Amino acid sequence: MEELKRKTVESITVRQLRGFSVIDHEKGEIPTLHPRKINVIAGCNGSFKTTFLEALTVALSIISPNVYNVRSTFTLASTLRMDSLWHYFLAKGGMDISLNEYRITHASLDDLFKVRPIQPLQDLALPNGFKLTKDDKVIRILRIDIAQNSVLSIQDITPDEIKRLPNYRFVAFSIPNPISVDFINSFLSSVSFASVKDILKKLLNLELVGMKPDEFGRPNIVVTENENDVEIQFLGSGFASLILLTLASSNDIVIYDNIENHLHPQLMFKAIELMKESNSQWFITTQSMEFLDYLLTETDGVNVMVYEFMRRGNSIHIKQIEGSYAKELSQELSEDLRGAC
Repeated sequence: MEELKRKTVESITVRQLRGFSVIDHEKGEIPTLHPRKINVIAGCNGSFKTTFLEALTVALSIISPNVYNVRSTFTLASTLRMDSLWHYFLAKGGMDISLNEYRITHASLDDLFKVRPIQPLQDLALPNGFKLTKDDKVIRILRIDIAQNSVLSIQDITPDEIKRLPNYRFVAFSIPNPISVDFINSFLSSVSFASVKDILKKLLNLELVGMKPDEFGRPNIVVTENENDVEIQFLGSGFASLILLTLASSNDIVIYDNIENHLHPQLMFKAIELMKESNSQWFITTQSMEFLDYLLTETDGVNVMVYEFMRRGNSIHIKQIEGSYAKELSQELSEDLRGAC
């Protein structure tokens, strides 16, 4: 059966991240990014690479009709550092980003007070949140209240527009250590085992069993190695990371921070093979020149875009580099990734 066409992000306009203005390094204007199949965010520490992934995660969450599963999304995103409190401060700092024709901005108090909290609250602070608009028409508001527990409340403002929202299937995460029950439960709800069994066999010669409870009844992702069923966390962090990436590739979009973490060079090549052969669109960060070199060599830069993030005072500069040209700039990128910031 032919696979359904996956939904991807075709353009991203970034105006503000955590209150910092964002500038196209070459043009000196608000940058509009043109993502490819594999999108690599590189740059020094503190250049807002992870913040960009967080903003992208919030944007996809609030755009997608399944926004009511937002708690599962946030559980996975907390491995980036994005728990609900972090979302609160991301909104408070100020965020303004557009995906395709939809714009996501910080919501004003007037906007937020239109949203009835899903439960009675004794707030510790004023609410914060995000507003989704299209052609200046408000579609949805996400309100975040900080009480004894963080509370997320969503109000659909324009029902007709809600029906037309694109149904992005996406996952945003970095490998947790240890792999918790909450992570496994949320992760399992976002992946399709059947669609990735063959590629996992090809990459690592492992048979995917699927979800299997351990002796205490807790859910685990299990593979067969040498005819023995093994929980993935007992295979080592690199193998666990690559297995989770393979499962994540059953989504339209995969967002992953510091992809080189835990990966031996041989497994880096496996991760690159996965990204090439999957049907997913990838947004990844890296601080590894080796990984970037391997990626540009193995792909010849085809369907790859590199975004170099640079901190310049109170603004973030982004340089957008086509993969084929990025190979020619390897020395310059190497200097940044090696710490000459």
